[in-house]
Amino acid sequence: MSKLDDKIREALRKEDAELLTEFDEEPSVFEMLLDTCRGRHRWLNALGAFWTLVFLVLGILAAVKFFGAESTRDIVMWAAACILCMSAVSMLKVWYFLEINKNALTREIKRLELQIARLAGRIKV
Repeated sequence: MSKLDDKIREALRKEDAELLTEFDEEPSVFEMLLDTCRGRHRWLNALGAFWTLVFLVLGILAAVKFFGAESTRDIVMWAAACILCMSAVSMLKVWYFLEINKNALTREIKRLELQIARLAGRIKV
């Protein structure tokens, strides 16, 4: 925990601190993966997961064929196919983890909005 977090907790009233303890526990990676399938673009995330699996299977198949190839032409073709499929898997994984990061950032912004709303409720201007 950083010093800033400690200062914020000291400044909050007891009930606010209790509210923060509810949100302290970060979700696991598996829970964050499942959260992407509950959002507004869940069909797009499911489609990305589907294509990741397809390219992974095709990449593994190309690697197996690569090691069984006899001619130089076949070796080059299967190697290129394997590299392309694994590159596609890598790009889709990067995109998926960016989605997870976006959801985590949104969650933190909502926590901040909640704290601002509670603070505005206490300050009667």
